[in-house]
Amino acid sequence: MKEKDLRYYRTRKNILSAMTRLLQTKTFEQITVTNICEEAEISRSGFYLHYVDKYDLVEVNLKEFRDQANQFVFSNADNSKTALFSNMLSYLQSDGQLIAALISENGSIEVQNYIKRMMQENARINIFPQLDLKIKNKIEEHYALLFLSNALFGVLQDWINRGQSESPEELVRIMDRLITFDFKK
Repeated sequence: MKEKDLRYYRTRKNILSAMTRLLQTKTFEQITVTNICEEAEISRSGFYLHYVDKYDLVEVNLKEFRDQANQFVFSNADNSKTALFSNMLSYLQSDGQLIAALISENGSIEVQNYIKRMMQENARINIFPQLDLKIKNKIEEHYALLFLSNALFGVLQDWINRGQSESPEELVRIMDRLITFDFKK
């Protein structure tokens, strides 16, 4: 049984790596299950043991990414925006290669919009309660969420599209200077 488990996870990892590599040269829309299977060196039936289609591959991994990223980012943040940004960038570089590829210019608009909505929901639940903002009503909260999540997404997307030329630490310093609010003490 352990050998089967190991093969299962190895195949899954190969599929993710294949999708990530393909997104370096093709848009999400251009990639087919056949392309993924050829790149991962697996059969189509091997792919379908793990995922229904390429959209399922993305959805399953976005949910896992969200859960793992939340655990990593928020459990390691010391109630400061610099720690939050630093943890987010570190996680993206170390464990979020597929997500980074999906955020890039070759990613799908639908997937990018899903990631933005996910960021908005995470900001509403995990970040906003810790911020020292003077939100007066639901409309202000709505626009503040849009502003924060779209700004962060835009910075991440540009950083990825430009080849992550700044180090995570340098980008955190820039973001820290630009974003003037802070966490509650």
